[in-house]
Amino acid sequence: MSNELLLYVAFALLLGVFGAIFWLRDKQVNLKFAKFELAIEGLIKENYQLKKQLTELAQTPPPVLQNPIDMSQIEHQIDIKISEGLSHKIAPIIENVRIIEQSVNEIKDDQLDRLYNLEERTKSISKITPPSFEVSNESKVVEMYRAGKSPEMIAKDLQLGVGQVTMILKFKKEM
Repeated sequence: MSNELLLYVAFALLLGVFGAIFWLRDKQVNLKFAKFELAIEGLIKENYQLKKQLTELAQTPPPVLQNPIDMSQIEHQIDIKISEGLSHKIAPIIENVRIIEQSVNEIKDDQLDRLYNLEERTKSISKITPPSFEVSNESKVVEMYRAGKSPEMIAKDLQLGVGQVTMILKFKKEM
């Protein structure tokens, strides 16, 4: 009994550590995203000011020049320069967001691997101690499986281990 209690406490502590790691990583990522939001907001304001200046310039009457100038060509060149300037400023931000996304995905995959390893370890522990099945759980598991639910959903609904649900289904020759 004390060994099981010790295992439960160790498992709870391990889950607590994983939760803390997830929380810290999430906090770091949120801080980085906040910085990117500020940078993007500044760029949007700058873009708005530039467009506002462009519309003001477009509304002022053109000065009378001796050499005729094609205003549409100048506007086109200005638009190109604005687009180039914005793309030079936004491209690194987008690249950094992609890098952050890859890092988050790597962390997620690593944590999922750890979780699967823990589940496998708990399965091996449950193989050492004989499972105690209730007849009502067995019939509920089979009934829910026949209704189309996955073993994971059945385990969650009945508060059983996924290994226990698959074992019941295998014994009842449902899988």
